[in-house]
Amino acid sequence: MTKKDFLINFLYYCCIVLIVYLCGKYLLPVMMPFIIGFTIAYFVRKIAIKIFGKPGRKRLILLLIAFYILVVFLFALTSVITVNSLKTFDYAGLYSNYLEPAINIVYNHFIDLTESLPAEVAEIFNQVMSSIFEAIKTVLMTVSTFLINFVKGLITSFPSVIITVTVTIVSSIYIILDYEGILAFIYRVLPTKASVFLEDVTLFIKENILNVLKSYIIIMGITFVELTIGLTILKAKPTILLAALIAIMDILPILGVGTALIPWGFVEMIFGNILKGVSVLVLYAAITAIRNIIEPRIVGTKLGLNPLVSLISMIAGLKMLGLLGMIGFPLTISFFMYRDEKKKNMKNEETQEVAS
Repeated sequence: MTKKDFLINFLYYCCIVLIVYLCGKYLLPVMMPFIIGFTIAYFVRKIAIKIFGKPGRKRLILLLIAFYILVVFLFALTSVITVNSLKTFDYAGLYSNYLEPAINIVYNHFIDLTESLPAEVAEIFNQVMSSIFEAIKTVLMTVSTFLINFVKGLITSFPSVIITVTVTIVSSIYIILDYEGILAFIYRVLPTKASVFLEDVTLFIKENILNVLKSYIIIMGITFVELTIGLTILKAKPTILLAALIAIMDILPILGVGTALIPWGFVEMIFGNILKGVSVLVLYAAITAIRNIIEPRIVGTKLGLNPLVSLISMIAGLKMLGLLGMIGFPLTISFFMYRDEKKKNMKNEETQEVAS
């Protein structure tokens, strides 16, 4: 590859990244209610076709209403379980059993050391101890500020959430009533290249994203059941909430059940709860072993990204667009790899046809 070709390719991919960034930052938030509405209409229509064959408009609307009733019911049920779990959570016990003893251990350790050391060295240790406690205070203040700002953000964003939900529901109704007509209109007004690109996006989602998403939802459900059983045996409360949070962590990139269970197990052993600490680590080992067995069977195909590329794209996406970017950037890279592979296959087929 010449320097000219390298520069052209580099500028091409830079333009793609810039377009993805601008679309994600400015266009996607505006279009998100319609995208969600279209997705809901698509799946409800698929379910209706499987149940009724060729459903009429009334059946489509009734099924859509049933879907929203189910969503509201699940949301209400989840909210009740979460609130009840938070009410029973022993916040005072968390501080008195873990944070306060840990601070005292550090403090007593430094006191013991300073008593047997020369004055100059003892002064350095005292400065280090002071820095540690200042760092702890800073962390606690940072966490408190984050929680306050998070609650404020939820309150201030409530009106926009209501508008977004309303637009999503209304758009899904209009889309499901004239789904085929809307698709035909979109393909009619788009240029040929844009239509081909949209078809590639649709195929990519059908062949990769949806299958992977379904697979990992199943894996998350299995992990949640395992955690619920394990945490019930360990008498860890709130059981359901902890199991749900750790199961979600297991699905997130980079993180996993070990992010929560490994530190928890070692902390329990440090504070003398050897049996409980070992039990937590055994639970982690069991969940990991089961996941390694079932994941290859459940997940038929993966996105095929190099782990380093996936990590870099997730970090870049997180910095540029937040959580949406962390998920969207690897998927975007995987999509362009998918298109490139498709073009290569088409060229190979054309070459074989010419040769034959």
